Amino acid sequence: MVRGTRPAQSASEVTLGRDILDTAPRTSATDVLRVVPGLVASQHSGEGKAQQLFLRGFDALHGQDVELNVGGLPVNEVSHIHALGYADTNFVIPELVQSLEVTEGSYRAFQGDFAVAGTVRMDLGAREKGVEFAGTLGQFNTRRLVVTVRPGEDPGTFAAAELAESDGFGPQRGYGRAALLAQANLDLGHGLSARILGGSYVTRFDSPGVVREDDLEAGRRTFYSGSFPRQGGTVSRHQLLIGVDLPREGAARTKLEAFGILSDLRLRNNFTGYRVDDRGDGLEQTNGGSTLGLRVEHRRQVTLFDHPVALELGLGGRRDGIHQTQRRYRETDGTFFADEVDADLTQTDVWGYAEARVPVGRWAFRLGGRADALGVEVFDALAFRDPRYYDGQGYSRSAFGMHWGAKAGVEYALTDTWALFASYGDGFRSPQARSLAEGEQAPFVNVHGAELGTRKDGERLSFQASVFGSQVADDFFFDHTVGTTVFTGETLRTGISAALQARPLDGVTAALSATVANATVTKTDAKLPYFAPLVARADVGWEKPLSGIGSVLSVGAGLTLIGPRPLPFDEYSRTVFLADAQVALRKGALALRLDVKNLLNTRWRDGEFVYSSRFDPSAQPSLVPARHFTAGAPRVASLTLEVHL
Repeated sequence: MVRGTRPAQSASEVTLGRDILDTAPRTSATDVLRVVPGLVASQHSGEGKAQQLFLRGFDALHGQDVELNVGGLPVNEVSHIHALGYADTNFVIPELVQSLEVTEGSYRAFQGDFAVAGTVRMDLGAREKGVEFAGTLGQFNTRRLVVTVRPGEDPGTFAAAELAESDGFGPQRGYGRAALLAQANLDLGHGLSARILGGSYVTRFDSPGVVREDDLEAGRRTFYSGSFPRQGGTVSRHQLLIGVDLPREGAARTKLEAFGILSDLRLRNNFTGYRVDDRGDGLEQTNGGSTLGLRVEHRRQVTLFDHPVALELGLGGRRDGIHQTQRRYRETDGTFFADEVDADLTQTDVWGYAEARVPVGRWAFRLGGRADALGVEVFDALAFRDPRYYDGQGYSRSAFGMHWGAKAGVEYALTDTWALFASYGDGFRSPQARSLAEGEQAPFVNVHGAELGTRKDGERLSFQASVFGSQVADDFFFDHTVGTTVFTGETLRTGISAALQARPLDGVTAALSATVANATVTKTDAKLPYFAPLVARADVGWEKPLSGIGSVLSVGAGLTLIGPRPLPFDEYSRTVFLADAQVALRKGALALRLDVKNLLNTRWRDGEFVYSSRFDPSAQPSLVPARHFTAGAPRVASLTLEVHL
């Protein structure tokens, strides 16, 4: 079976292969995401919560502006209680990520809900034929075991399991998780093939909360202190995808995929202490979701006015059923004293798209469009507490809306491997269902994006550079630390990005990228908080056969630079520079690898926030904003023994 990636049709599309992913330590989904050009993945609330993402001037929170897909399975959850588009990738076993397909911007017709700043797709596959055992021991009582089975030559047919646990690098950072992923590519004969992907994942994790800067400076807290002991949560996810490739008719290809996902989250956090209530501001949120979906993709070549035209057509639908609650609990004993949300939601998205690419000499023209229809039903079990609703059965409401998006692009080939691109695309994110009124036309947040750039493709060297801009109508800023939403009106993101992949010598691999971005409110020209203005990443690896001892030595490093991010009240975060390194030696069936994250033992802040809080219940209440942070991990070393059979 030969599998390929979508042909790049914009300057910023990039595929990152396993040789790049293997250059630096990759022991979690966060490590995998950090190699994406311009992307910041922050894990500030424990090892089991979805990463906070920043890309192209967007603070995407936990996924509301970045579409994530793993092996064809959508990751973003609609109308999630904790954050729109909540995308928890912690179920991914990093050793199985064969490549990353990155489509930044919203310029392609296949990009759907939450593809505002871009789309990241993870392709899965096992590295080697046979059975592989990888056992890891590390600091802070970290233990991890990964077992992978690949029965044949096809890397896409595999089964793998991961068990991991750790006490964490400070108070309230322990976790335990288990994950299973299995996939089979099947040849059914007569040109018919199938793919089945399934998996289960469960975790229990603690969360440290935040530290106030003034408490750190006064010696009341240490850099790695936890705030309240009850924070953390549990997550489970079970998923199944069945795909069929129909027999080809010439160059035409048709693929059908059906998928189902069950997910559950219970999360407790308290970022403000006793600011709101003397009993404590702790929130427990639960979100139980079930997703059923079906999609069809068809690609073919046709002739129009004596020119070949590549057509890509898609249809699909997704139905999400969600039950979610939000309750406040006392810090003294964890008992509940207030119910804030108790709702059942049904959200259905039906979509269709078409895209055509027409080459004319050195030019190529791309034109496409996408339509999404969204229907929402809400049953609010707490609404009967409002005196306007007296039937005692809660309050039901429904809404419906549509989004129409245009996609277009122009390409000019300077040489066989070097081209110029201009791209335009409309993207969107769906709304939070509970915010909709009866009969409301379900509003989508619309984004209009454009890009000018160039790319050069080659085996030894590939390069991309672009200037981009995104206008968001009726945007909003959600501060998840205090749970407030501020509607900002129209916003604008602009910037430049560049990425390079090089394999100059046998055994040497390098991937470099940098993105500079700006995000402002159009009306006031004020900077939006939390976005990342500067993100740079370097992954460099070297592999050298040692013929004298019949072994292979590999050395690699990953470097990350994140510039100061604007915070509320005209504050700025600190610059972050991190260096990760690994050294591995393999001889026959055995391999030994040393991973060191944060090699320089930098004391860095994974998240920085500005808001008012009160962590001492005896202190006077105050609404004066203060700086808070969550500590990033110190130097962490681990040793992995691999056995390949």
